[in-house]
Amino acid sequence: MFFRRIYQFHERIKSNWLWLVLTSYLITALLTLGLHAWRPGEAGVLLDGFLTALAGILTTIVVTTFSFVFVALQLASVQFSPRIIRSFFEYDQFSRFFLWSFLACVAYLMGLQYFGWSDAALIYPKFGIVGSFYLIIMVFPLFIHHIIGNINASSITHNIALRTVREIDELYDALPPLPETETVIRIRSPISGYLDSLRYQKLAQIFPDDRHFRMDVRPHIGSFVIQGGILAEIKCPSEKKSLFKALEKEMSACFVVDKFRSYKQDIPFGIRQLVDIAIKAISPAVNDPTTALNCLDYLGTIIEKAALSETVSKEAKLLAEKNIFIREFSFEQLVDLAFDQIYFWGREDYIVVRHIIKTITNLVPFMPTSDRLLVIAHQVDDLELQYLHTITPDSSTKYAGSFARCEHRNSLRDHLTEFYEAVIKRIEELDAKEERIQKKVAVYKRYLKDLDSSREEARF
Repeated sequence: MFFRRIYQFHERIKSNWLWLVLTSYLITALLTLGLHAWRPGEAGVLLDGFLTALAGILTTIVVTTFSFVFVALQLASVQFSPRIIRSFFEYDQFSRFFLWSFLACVAYLMGLQYFGWSDAALIYPKFGIVGSFYLIIMVFPLFIHHIIGNINASSITHNIALRTVREIDELYDALPPLPETETVIRIRSPISGYLDSLRYQKLAQIFPDDRHFRMDVRPHIGSFVIQGGILAEIKCPSEKKSLFKALEKEMSACFVVDKFRSYKQDIPFGIRQLVDIAIKAISPAVNDPTTALNCLDYLGTIIEKAALSETVSKEAKLLAEKNIFIREFSFEQLVDLAFDQIYFWGREDYIVVRHIIKTITNLVPFMPTSDRLLVIAHQVDDLELQYLHTITPDSSTKYAGSFARCEHRNSLRDHLTEFYEAVIKRIEELDAKEERIQKKVAVYKRYLKDLDSSREEARF
């Protein structure tokens, strides 16, 4: 919490040039006064060599850093828009502060030597030395972190939207807000961004323990919320509304909204990243299917862990005791998120399709219930490969499409056969007798017969 507050303070001041300069100057001045009181220095001892070395280090840092920055900006401008280079210096106060503060410090250090103020007993060289170390130890790491975040696509879009919204606020008057209902209190987001996490323990602590009150959290963790958008709705009797109005600010602080998503409480975020890597890997520009297969393997690991976990999280159980209900992703939604997009973009590559089937087949023995088994069974059914069950050598040219070679079609048949057999075996192990389960068994047994009879021989 302490480091987060420091980070939030830095985020607030870095957007204002005046606050950046004043804060940095104040910190440097206080440290210099402390150093001068502790070690006044010996008269007659010149610090020219030390000041020259610091000036060289600062110059090297500026030149090297901005060389890498301009290369990164060039790549980003090709990927996004060439106009982001202009906005990098025009609107980014912290980048301008970094450049000019380093150059000013170098000029100050050189000026001390030129005017003969480098005596160790004077306070002026100490101010330059402390300022140099402040820039190297504090400002430089923060700038690297700042650049990494600002070149990110989410940060670029966030900054563009923020500047546009600010311009709308300056040009137009806002309309009057809509009236609130008497029995519903709405907690709204103070900013636009992603619902990063929920401080559920604090929320459960401050929410009144009364069954007449109910809170429904509207967005999923990781969802994007618009400024003023509804985070939660509290239903309560009208005579108790004043109680929640007093707690509204505290409850609003329990919802952490940030410009980036994070892994905290956000399971789909990890899946989303692996899917993005896989999609880019199988794109014609990259053409790296091995990376896509590696992503599918680890997506299988995530889905296996989700299948063996309860549907309701620990946080949701704790909040439900206080009549607070949050939205969570279902197992079916996680499976769809993991495989749908990869199949859509890789459906013309039989290696990718085959590996999707193989990954899902490996998950079958881990399915603890027939419901979750049906979820992954439907995932394979949705690949719409049923034409491979009945295709014949005479009609194969009609279905050439993505899998023009009979070798590829036969390989897919083999993997589909393994999947159908694994599902039937798992249903028998679970001793599932429901009608829908038995219908699925009958369908898959028919598919197995069709696959066996439709296997093609290579023609020479």
